[in-house]
Amino acid sequence: MFRSREKIVLALGAAAAALILLLSFVVIPGISRVRSLSRAAVAAEKDLSELRRMRPELMSLDREVRRKMAVVTAAANSTESPLTRLTAEIQQVGFPQSAFSLKSAGPRNGEYVSEEAFDLKVENLTYLEAIRLLNRLEDGPLPLVVRSVNLKSRYDDSKYLDATLRIGFLLPLNR
Repeated sequence: MFRSREKIVLALGAAAAALILLLSFVVIPGISRVRSLSRAAVAAEKDLSELRRMRPELMSLDREVRRKMAVVTAAANSTESPLTRLTAEIQQVGFPQSAFSLKSAGPRNGEYVSEEAFDLKVENLTYLEAIRLLNRLEDGPLPLVVRSVNLKSRYDDSKYLDATLRIGFLLPLNR
């Protein structure tokens, strides 16, 4: 059938084809995969070192979230509406009912808590009063989160501000 010389050429051709296929489908993709995995490992090590540096801050944030969740669950049994409770809290800071405007901005459900949003507008506010208000809202007895603050100097007197705050009243999520 085939001569010995033809058999040798055919065997060498088959070996060359097998070698080319082996290089194309096994070795070169394997080397590429090893390189990409080594780059991914370097990136993962870098991310891990960043997390290790951030660990104290993450622990502090975790304690703060746990404290806030305890306030949320403790405040959940009140029969008053969030709007009434928030109005009373602002009045306790020292602002009369006529000095501010509080409007509901709608509910929002999160992963762990639901939130009732409110827009608070206060005019003729000093810088110190603004700081006291923010401090009381964030660290007071109610489960509140100040989402945004917009402070503008008054056009008639720069010592006073007009403040608009977006406040979230946190409620436990009903599951």
